[in-house]
Amino acid sequence: MDETALALVTAAITSIITGATGEAGKGAWTSLIAMVKKTFGKKGGQEAALELVGAVKMEERDVIELSEILVERAGQDPEFARELSAWLKDIEGPAKTDGPTNVVAGSARITGPVIQGRDFSGPISFGTPTQDPS
Repeated sequence: MDETALALVTAAITSIITGATGEAGKGAWTSLIAMVKKTFGKKGGQEAALELVGAVKMEERDVIELSEILVERAGQDPEFARELSAWLKDIEGPAKTDGPTNVVAGSARITGPVIQGRDFSGPISFGTPTQDPS
C-alpha cells in the first residue's frame, strides 16, 4: 500500500470531519460519498467502505480504515485512482486557505517534541539553551 497516498487521504478525511475545511468540507464530503457509492456500490463492493463513509461522526480508527480501503482500491482500479486523485486536488485548495491542517496519525511514531501550526517566526528550540563559551 502506498504510504504517501494513505497519509494524504487520511489527512484529507480528517480535515473534513474535524471541520478544518469549513463550508468547502461539506461539498468535499458529499463528493467523497458519491465517489465511494459509485465505485464500491458496483461489483459487490466493500460494505465496510459504504458503512464508514456513511457514518456521521467517525473515530480515528474508522478514518484510517476507510483511507486504507480507498488507497487499496485505487491501487487496483486506475479509474478510481484518477477520481481519488482529482478529489484530493479539489479539496486541497480550501484546506490551505482556511488555515493549517496538522495531522499526526496512522503508524506515526513520535519520539520527541512536535510543533504544528502555521506562519512561525523567530527561533524555535527545545531543551536547555547552550551556554556561549566566550
